[in-house]
Amino acid sequence: MTHDLHALARAAVRLVRRKTGRPYSLMQFTQEAFAAQLRVIAETYNDGRAIGPDSEPLEPGKAV
Repeated sequence: MTHDLHALARAAVRLVRRKTGRPYSLMQFTQEAFAAQLRVIAETYNDGRAIGPDSEPLEPGKAV
């Protein structure tokens, strides 16, 4: 994750806390973002069906 993207995520978490007065963590933000992206990918690439788990490690990616 780039420094800029991390900084934006942190700002979003603080914004939710400030506007709602409720506890909100970077972990919660990350889990919600993962879930939202999984729904997009399932809809776009998997005919709208849920994606099943895969325990096989991925090959290393390039650093950003």
